[in-house]
Amino acid sequence: MNDKLEIEKNVLDLAYQRNLYLLNAILFIGVGTIISYFAGIIVSPEKIYEYSIPVTVVIIITYVLYSKVDKNLNDISKKINSLILKIPE
Repeated sequence: MNDKLEIEKNVLDLAYQRNLYLLNAILFIGVGTIISYFAGIIVSPEKIYEYSIPVTVVIIITYVLYSKVDKNLNDISKKINSLILKIPE
């Protein structure tokens, strides 16, 4: 029984780590998009409206993905905490 709980905890740890990698990638894309947007405005300010539409779409998608991954991280963390309480030392 104890081994089964430890294996389940290890699987949850791996899922948590995977979600952290996804979160880092999502944040990297979001920040990169914002930086490239401002760089594009500095280079050619007359194209501000042409740059704004794709950047807005990417930022919205990034925010939605961030929210989902953050929720997954919280759920996995709660599951791990509940398993830690069940595993005898």
